[in-house]
Amino acid sequence: MEDWKNELDIYFREQKATKKEIKIKKERMKKAIKRFMQSEVILAFDALKREFKKHKREIEVDSKKDWAAVLVKKNKHKEFVYEVNISIDEGKLMASKKIYTINKKGKLKLRVEGKIHNPKNSPLLRSVKKEHIIKDFLENYKDSTRVK
Repeated sequence: MEDWKNELDIYFREQKATKKEIKIKKERMKKAIKRFMQSEVILAFDALKREFKKHKREIEVDSKKDWAAVLVKKNKHKEFVYEVNISIDEGKLMASKKIYTINKKGKLKLRVEGKIHNPKNSPLLRSVKKEHIIKDFLENYKDSTRVK
């Protein structure tokens, strides 16, 4: 008759352990996101900013915990936006991009949404490096701003 007390005790100990595991996993993910944003995304955007300045383009970088964007301006007019987003899918950290270009009315419009190209063809954070972000940015920038 006293088994239920023991079962209840075991249940609550397991719950406490599960909560602790989840908290530890969330902390690891936050650290991984922060590391990725600082050592890959922001460094890539800063490198682009320095080079674009040489070509009379102004770049503004904006970032949050799991998101960063770069806005390219030519003669104070918006020209191109490249955004990197971090998401969690089935417990795995993924990086994706959104690209906004100027339409005929001069307004920014979402043009592309998807993964950042890299040799492993993977959206996983560990597969995306600074040089992949720069290369993907440049391919899309040149394609959308090319004189046609």
